[in-house]
Amino acid sequence: MLRLSVVAVFANLLLLAGCGGGGGGTPSGVPITISLSATLNSVNPGQATTITATVSNDTSNKGVSWSLSPSGGGALSKQTTTSVVYTAPANVPTATAVTITATSLSSSSVTANIQISVQSSAISISLSPAAPQTLNQGQQLAINAVLTNDTGNKGVTWSWTGVGSLSNKTSTSATYVAPNSVASNSAVTVTATSVADSNAAATLEITVFPSGAGPNVAVLNVNSGPAGTVNLAFVSLTICEPGTTICQTVDNIQVDTGSEGLRLLQSSIPVLSLPVLTDSTGNTINNCVQFLDTSYLWGPVEQADVKVSGEVASQTLVQVVSSSNAGIPSACTNGGTVNENTPALLGANGILGVGPEPTDCVLQGSDFCDGSISSPAPAYFSCPNSGCSSTDSPIAVDVSNQVANPVVLFGTDDNGVLIKFPALAGAASSVSGSLIFGVQTQSNNDLGTATLFDMDANDNFVTMYNGQTLTASFIDSGSNALFFPSSIAVCADDNNFYCPPSLTAQSATNQGATVGSSIVNFSIDNADSLLGNLSDTAFSTLGGPQGTANTCSNGNGSCTFDWGVPFFYGRGVFTAIDGQVVSGVGSGPFWAY
Repeated sequence: MLRLSVVAVFANLLLLAGCGGGGGGTPSGVPITISLSATLNSVNPGQATTITATVSNDTSNKGVSWSLSPSGGGALSKQTTTSVVYTAPANVPTATAVTITATSLSSSSVTANIQISVQSSAISISLSPAAPQTLNQGQQLAINAVLTNDTGNKGVTWSWTGVGSLSNKTSTSATYVAPNSVASNSAVTVTATSVADSNAAATLEITVFPSGAGPNVAVLNVNSGPAGTVNLAFVSLTICEPGTTICQTVDNIQVDTGSEGLRLLQSSIPVLSLPVLTDSTGNTINNCVQFLDTSYLWGPVEQADVKVSGEVASQTLVQVVSSSNAGIPSACTNGGTVNENTPALLGANGILGVGPEPTDCVLQGSDFCDGSISSPAPAYFSCPNSGCSSTDSPIAVDVSNQVANPVVLFGTDDNGVLIKFPALAGAASSVSGSLIFGVQTQSNNDLGTATLFDMDANDNFVTMYNGQTLTASFIDSGSNALFFPSSIAVCADDNNFYCPPSLTAQSATNQGATVGSSIVNFSIDNADSLLGNLSDTAFSTLGGPQGTANTCSNGNGSCTFDWGVPFFYGRGVFTAIDGQVVSGVGSGPFWAY
């Protein structure tokens, strides 16, 4: 995948299966690092947890100082240079999270953070359904509220923002009624507020479609997201502690057909305490994802129930991207310095990888992380409570313990996805489309007359463009432009995009490994002009260079046509997952449009 924003470049995701200042006496060039651990990562009101700091490469042994945010979020006591006790407030109106920061006493620029979830002492509300829903115009949805600690059984009041209305309202239920007609996808938020405690509330996201909604359909929005990005497609997911109703809906999750697995920023799920995957010795299994610009994602593998529309992936393994930059092995950082562990760096609150493989390590039946082929790829590491060290090596992890493509854990809609966006002429402030789960499992995901493209051993196909045979091409909703080798003029102020003097018509032909051929006509416009209008976030004519024109050789970086988000406008694009059966076709992987 390739992620670019107006102000920053986030380069190609290195698909594991497919690729390929200290002080105080610390030696020069050896950085001080801090790793933090807690006896409890989730506490009740008034409960305490001990935070321990492990400081590496600090030859002065000065340790750390401690701080807490937000102010009023509890208290720190028994502070030493290596540990501190955090005690939650006795009264917590709503579930929240606090951040405890350790700062090196030898170098104040070296810090590490740990988040502690603080549960509510007041009434809590869970709604059913919990996950964001889609409805067609004129349809209705029954919503139920379950309250805990509502000793007076006073229930809730109901409200909503957006189109439609609420009917049949009681203290524990209501019915949302969509309007009989909407011109485009329309967002609605239904809120249930406790009568006894107005601080306790729960919300449900609903999107009303003119047509095409359903239990296997989620709304997919291109907008500025949490960091002012362009041409990124976002979905909302509900993440739950496995087997419970302790859930949190997370917006602005980027949908990526160029990778596999769900990756969530730790900061995006502050009220959840998810079970951590451990090995036979009790060490935490951490996951690493590397990007071609040497940035990366690092964090533990944890278990969650993932809900979207009417689909549920129970007890799926996800990567929770750590807010801390401490204790990351060099085999993961690969010379890089940026862990994209904030929304500003990632451009999203997480990534939902719905690509053509079942896990982040499998490629056409071969597993690059279980040790069966060669030394394990730098994807999984075993870390003690004190954290990993820079010299740790990757470990072999069985496929059942790898971060999974959540789609394969759904019910009948488990063999792929269909992404549909309306056509876009030039630019728009936003675009709303559909993420439809399953391929030929429902009437709304039938292949119909779509052309099917099978893939080579690297999940690629061929694009013939301007006399070039680009053998490592792919379709990728995680890229925000069309990236390909061309002689089109590159922008003088940003060599990541093309800046022709005027709108330039282009044409290419896609060819499957053995099946499928289709001509694609597209245009490339001046990126400076496009991105100069800061009110627009969706562009059908945005493109940029990938490699160097006419230098493709043996699948190198100049052999790729990356069909990013502009390709999806005005098309229905299918991704079928490797090994999953598609009725009437056989098994994936394949693309179709």
